[in-house]
Amino acid sequence: MIVETRAVLGAGVVLTGSTPIVDVTGATPAVTRGRVPPDAVVIPGTQPRSFPAGTYGAPCALIIGQRRASTDLKTSLNQALRDFEVPV
Repeated sequence: MIVETRAVLGAGVVLTGSTPIVDVTGATPAVTRGRVPPDAVVIPGTQPRSFPAGTYGAPCALIIGQRRASTDLKTSLNQALRDFEVPV
């Protein structure tokens, strides 16, 4: 699993080598695996998956946009807390 530079992962995102990474920013979803592109903003999601016993929501990661200046402000606070070892 590769997470490229400056990608932002939301709380609860599940990433494994087989996790579908679905880019939902375009007109149709684009599904990949194994790599989160640079500057992507990713949140947890589910996709329907059918099994003999029924259809269930399987975890996936949703790319909902690209990193912006407002994202940088939020992540800089997190980094400052880490740098100064502030427990949260």
